[in-house]
Amino acid sequence: EKKKKAPSAAMAARTLGQDGVVKLDGIISSNTASKLRNEILERRNAALASIDDSHGDGDDWRKYFADVLLKGRQGQRCDLLLPLAHNPMLQTALHELLVSSNLLYNTLVNALGGDDITLYELSSLISEPGSPRQPVHPDNPHQEFPPLLTVFVALQDITPAMGPTNFIPRSHTAKAHAVFNDNDITRRDGLLRNSHSVVALLQSGDASLFDSRTLHCGGANDIEEGATRVLVYMSFRNPRATEPIGNVGSLMPGIEQMTLSELRTKLIEAKMSRGDVDVSSNEDNDISFVDPFDDEQAAEQGDALAQLKLGNNYYLGEGGVESNSEEAVRWFQLASEQGLAQASFNLGVCYFEGKGVPRQDLKRALELFTLAAKGRHPGAKEARDEVLGMLEIVQ
Repeated sequence: EKKKKAPSAAMAARTLGQDGVVKLDGIISSNTASKLRNEILERRNAALASIDDSHGDGDDWRKYFADVLLKGRQGQRCDLLLPLAHNPMLQTALHELLVSSNLLYNTLVNALGGDDITLYELSSLISEPGSPRQPVHPDNPHQEFPPLLTVFVALQDITPAMGPTNFIPRSHTAKAHAVFNDNDITRRDGLLRNSHSVVALLQSGDASLFDSRTLHCGGANDIEEGATRVLVYMSFRNPRATEPIGNVGSLMPGIEQMTLSELRTKLIEAKMSRGDVDVSSNEDNDISFVDPFDDEQAAEQGDALAQLKLGNNYYLGEGGVESNSEEAVRWFQLASEQGLAQASFNLGVCYFEGKGVPRQDLKRALELFTLAAKGRHPGAKEARDEVLGMLEIVQ
């Protein structure tokens, strides 16, 4: 029997635009899917044990899990946040997803008009037997352009008893949303009853790529005939959709905002750094890799851009670190010494404001703004002239 030809990215993007959902076959290997599934379940169990040890006080669970619609009485459904740094198994899977195979990457670029779309979510949905069916819902309210595209990747074969995701094709339109949100419940019921739906009975390594405006729901995982269902998923934010998105993305706080192009580049760098080492083998745990997703590691090893980025994170209290002006100054200094005009400018701001340094030092700020101006920083000349004026007044 002749093997069915995989759809081109252009065809997949066209189907996605028309139907709001498209199936992509075999975009990661079943072997990688199986290994990642085992690691995710181990990570979930460790997270649950940590929460139990803290007696579930406060919002401790939020360090590990995002909120998910209809968790079930016993927490049978969860949304486990996934770290990118020092997570070679996930990095390997994403490399297969976005680099080894160009299908998803090119479909995203075709559908949203460029690789400047940004990573918005990276997480895993886990459904255990007994998980109830979710109500039908879109992930985002309707707006003219798709705010997000989300890809669900199956990490095992999904049977009907495991509660596969149900999608209603062509429900991402303004007309469908108007009916769905109508105060007249009979209109909504009519839409759901009369609309054709598709069930994502995916094989291991297959994926559903969908427009976040598309109506969908997770099915019930049968308590007797079902089994643990694990999906890894990513969402990408469309910069051309400018209206409010309506939800908070499931993304670990330490993961920086990056474009699809930047993510792909880092995955290539991570693959090159690891070489041929089997990332699933416990025998190689003592081998050290340069992880491009770990800014602090790269900064410690002298990467000037990573030093600048880390300085910015400490200055603003972003990227999973608390605000620390002294640390910001340290990293800005190191990056400035390597000739980064932006780092010199930022360090000048710290001396100008007396932030992270012993005291305000206008002369040192002048030196740094002058250095940044020589490096063609766009705002440095104006800042230098302002400091010069202040020093003349003092004198």
